[in-house]
Amino acid sequence: MSIVSTLPGTVTALQSGTQIPAAVQAANNASQALTQNNFLQLLTAQLQHQDPLNPLSPSDFAAELAQFSTASGVQQLNSTMTGSSGLQAAGLVGHSVAVTGNALVLGQGGSATGSFSLSGPAKDVQLAIADQSGSVVGVLDLGAMSSGQQNFTWNGKSVGGTALPAGTYSFNVVATAAKGNPAVQATTYSVVPVTAVVLGGLSGPTLDLGNGVAPVALSAVKQVF
Repeated sequence: MSIVSTLPGTVTALQSGTQIPAAVQAANNASQALTQNNFLQLLTAQLQHQDPLNPLSPSDFAAELAQFSTASGVQQLNSTMTGSSGLQAAGLVGHSVAVTGNALVLGQGGSATGSFSLSGPAKDVQLAIADQSGSVVGVLDLGAMSSGQQNFTWNGKSVGGTALPAGTYSFNVVATAAKGNPAVQATTYSVVPVTAVVLGGLSGPTLDLGNGVAPVALSAVKQVF
């Protein structure tokens, strides 16, 4: 029996009549997993105890080295993906996320989603939407809203009801508190698509965002759409 049949589980045998090294057997009993050092010890023992009349062929030897390399690479990939929240970040590709900013992305379908949070309840909330030159092109009256995270949809039409071209706009929020209540502060968020994920950074995964928005760390995501 070759080492190939034991990867990646526990060590059972090398070849007929071959004894498993004591260090490998101890590690096997302790962790029930085959490490790189275990593999090298097994490979050395296999070569030392092979049958002179039926030695390990070069092709079998190469196959075992290739399988070891593959298993090691998979372990490193799993460590990178799970240890740095890479799987969570990769799952965001194709979705839109809310990050700090005030960009409002109007798609070809003629609608845009935005997000903001209010520090307290407001008796009236109004949004001013501007184009890239800063000129106000649309206004939304959202009425009374409670405190916390809020989302809205803009139909992509100007104040006069004309459909505006797809592109990136900006928005500002004016929240009016009820009489006698503290002023309401609004924090705006850009809702933009995640186009790619960059792994391996010192601060964890970085998300590449569409529509000209700068990349952000995974921890900067406020909400997923």
